[in-house]
Amino acid sequence: MAIKQIDESIEEGESLKAIAQAYSEISNLKIKRIRTQVERNRVFFDEILQVYAIVRAFALYKKVAVVKPKKRLCILLTSNYRFYGAINSSLTNYFTGSTRELQDVDKLIIGKGGINYFRSSKLLPSYREMLLKDDMPTGEELTSLANLSTNYNQVLVFHAKMKSLLIQVATFTDVTATSLYTREFYIKAFDTRKKENMMRFIFEPELPKILNFFETQIITLLLEQTFLESELSRTASRFIAMDSAETEANKFIKEYQKMKALAKRNLDNNAILENFAAMTAIRKEGYK
Repeated sequence: MAIKQIDESIEEGESLKAIAQAYSEISNLKIKRIRTQVERNRVFFDEILQVYAIVRAFALYKKVAVVKPKKRLCILLTSNYRFYGAINSSLTNYFTGSTRELQDVDKLIIGKGGINYFRSSKLLPSYREMLLKDDMPTGEELTSLANLSTNYNQVLVFHAKMKSLLIQVATFTDVTATSLYTREFYIKAFDTRKKENMMRFIFEPELPKILNFFETQIITLLLEQTFLESELSRTASRFIAMDSAETEANKFIKEYQKMKALAKRNLDNNAILENFAAMTAIRKEGYK
């Protein structure tokens, strides 16, 4: 390979390294900004889900819960952008495997990554698409998604979640708390045959209004939390991916710098050999 071509390859490697460094620094700043907020909110929203489950279970017991027209909605949160490592592909595979056997389910794909994947793979026979302006929804987009969710008895949001900076997992959140209030614990809690185990509540205002508040305002907050969890996980995944890309770029540059040094050495050797050959030829001419 010519030195000019090697220099061009080194220049490309330096450009890739600079891009990786920029993405890495941006991701690091973003992680610091949202990580504390997301992790602090986790405990709060877990408790809110439990309260929501109790409200729904009690509404079911008192027969004041509104019968939803549809059974289940599965939402997949993917990004509109790239350079997030393998987290998007892991999430789409997890979503496909988890929803394959579900009955009476509608599927909603959010984000260019998931939409492009399922358009090309044809893995899902039917699904809806929603393309947001950005990875984090606006207030209007979040409200629209919450309104759509109110038509379903259960809404499962499949998203990425950060366990640690190095570990991102694909998971789902039941934002309607259906899986909680149908557990045996809540069924037993309202068993009139065992009065000592029954839960007793005082609702102010009345139960239907509280249930409506949870199914409109609270579900919006729970959906927003899943977007924040997903954004944090993707950002951490990008940080690790860009750090690995920077390492690979350094290896690439180092390898081509060795090739350049070897090429220069060969050129110098060839020049020495040519000078030696020329001097030998001149001496031979002088002896004649």
